[in-house]
Amino acid sequence: RPADSRPADTRPAATSDVALFEAQQVQVQPTPATEERRIPSFGAVEVNRANRQYVGEPVSFTLNNADLVETLRTFSRLSDLNFVIQPGVRGSVTVELNSVPWDQALEQILRINNLGTEIDGSIVRIAPLGQLRAEAEERRQLEAARAQAIPLTTIMRPLSYANANDISGLLRSRSGAILSARGTVQVDRRTNTLIIRELPGYIDTVLAVIENLDTPEPQVSIEARIVEASKQFTRTLGIRWGFEQVANAANGNTTGLEFPNNIASDGGVSLLTGGANGFLNLSMGNILNTFTLDAALVAAESEGLINVVAAPRVTTLNNERASIQSGTQIPIQTISNQTVTVQFVNATLQLTVVPHVTAEGTIQLDIDVSKKAPVPAFAIAGSTNSPISTKEAQTKVIVRDGGTAVIGGIYEVSNNQSQDRVPGLANIPVLGHLFKNKTNRDTNEELMIFITPRIIQM
Repeated sequence: RPADSRPADTRPAATSDVALFEAQQVQVQPTPATEERRIPSFGAVEVNRANRQYVGEPVSFTLNNADLVETLRTFSRLSDLNFVIQPGVRGSVTVELNSVPWDQALEQILRINNLGTEIDGSIVRIAPLGQLRAEAEERRQLEAARAQAIPLTTIMRPLSYANANDISGLLRSRSGAILSARGTVQVDRRTNTLIIRELPGYIDTVLAVIENLDTPEPQVSIEARIVEASKQFTRTLGIRWGFEQVANAANGNTTGLEFPNNIASDGGVSLLTGGANGFLNLSMGNILNTFTLDAALVAAESEGLINVVAAPRVTTLNNERASIQSGTQIPIQTISNQTVTVQFVNATLQLTVVPHVTAEGTIQLDIDVSKKAPVPAFAIAGSTNSPISTKEAQTKVIVRDGGTAVIGGIYEVSNNQSQDRVPGLANIPVLGHLFKNKTNRDTNEELMIFITPRIIQM
């Protein structure tokens, strides 16, 4: 053993304790050459002991004020590892352990002496934790300096579907940044191309992220049927919904959602209801059999129960707004400083839909429907312009691909009185009632909107 320049330790207890430790040690069987040797991670610079597993053989020993360096050398012989002890490591050890894995025992001794390890193959270097942390920081700074010296690689990535500005913002986001500190990205709006300058080691990751994001959005075809229906038709259609659908815990309902109980005792959907005097009371239903619905609409129109106002169709991308508008523009005269100005006001039925295709293949629809129409029965004093009646509703509904959602509740209630009379004879007192006829007609019509979205496969 090389000569030790330190002053001799005259404490007899320490020497006897180390000798006793060596006499009590449990011999570790040599690892066969064909097996991969497991090096314990004891006493690392940053220790995470939450899920630590110790692999050393159990040992039992008692040390009282034993020399730290000699104790570490004994662990080196016990573990069959090469320990390199940093100059300046000194101290004493006083422990009493019983059937403890030797790597756990060594870790505890290193902890109480503020020491750490740096493992390189079968060589274990033991040094103060502060020194090891400082060296790790130096290595990190050296790696950063080397990275700064590496020339950047420039790549141009045209995008087919995604917006280049959106992808650029994601790459440069500070939270979970994908680019390195030196990486930059620019956007060519004309060609929707990303111009990326990045370290070679980051290029593959950046391109993989762009590849996953630059995918086509599904297209959704939205067909709407706008119907003015009588109260008799809405009741009939409501009964048909009830007996064509089963909504319970086993089957769920047409939205794909499951409920713990039946919606109604007979499996039906509540009839559409609305407020009186034209006030809006929104109701929604969901029909899967679109062919049956079309047949019902054709039959009802031939019977005079409904009037199909419009059946527009529009196609839009997923998460993009689609708007359908039908109606006229009404000229409104305004007079200012003896100057007559004509302004046009929209009296239209407008339907705006934003589709969201879910991972399950259903379609969530954000629906905004409004109807603006003149009211000739009401007149404004001193003006020939009719007021505009406005009804508007906003809602969300989930429909399966090819299913039909129906929105009802926009009611129009009117009362018409007419009189037929024979001129002259109708004015005779008492007997005049025989020559005239009064008719009161109350109408209750509901504006219903059937929406059928379909996913267009690319």
